[in-house]
Amino acid sequence: MILKRTLQSICILTLNPNTTTSIIVQFVNDDGALLVCAINAACAALVDARIPMKHLAVAICCCLADVGYVILDPTKLEEQKMKGFAYLVFPNSVLSVILEGSSLVEGESTEHGIITSVTHGVMPVEEYLKYVERGRAASAKLSDFLRKSLQSQLSSDSSKAA
Repeated sequence: MILKRTLQSICILTLNPNTTTSIIVQFVNDDGALLVCAINAACAALVDARIPMKHLAVAICCCLADVGYVILDPTKLEEQKMKGFAYLVFPNSVLSVILEGSSLVEGESTEHGIITSVTHGVMPVEEYLKYVERGRAASAKLSDFLRKSLQSQLSSDSSKAA
């Protein structure tokens, strides 16, 4: 349900009314941050399928180690050892995915929000805010990587079609 709602929030559903898009995610192995992996993969699949989106979603998992530093993308074992962790999904820049002729919803912020936040375990507010801060910084780098990868893939696909 979390995956479905996250993807529904980033897709522009009004451009093609009375249509259905199905996304099937199959897991071969779970080495941790499974929801994060599913969101990032599904977002890349939507771009590849040319589904109009408000922005890319960049997901990351954060947990706080006993010594006070934030671990990003923990393994399954690390997740199990932590007293709490969070899955965070941030929007990428809207300019990277808006299709020509698409319109933005007026007043819709896409630069600094959180699309989805799922927490597990117990954590103080200060700890959660550390997750958000570190997660946003890491998602910016991941976002740049994702954008470059998808742009090169879309460029090569369009050159093959021509």
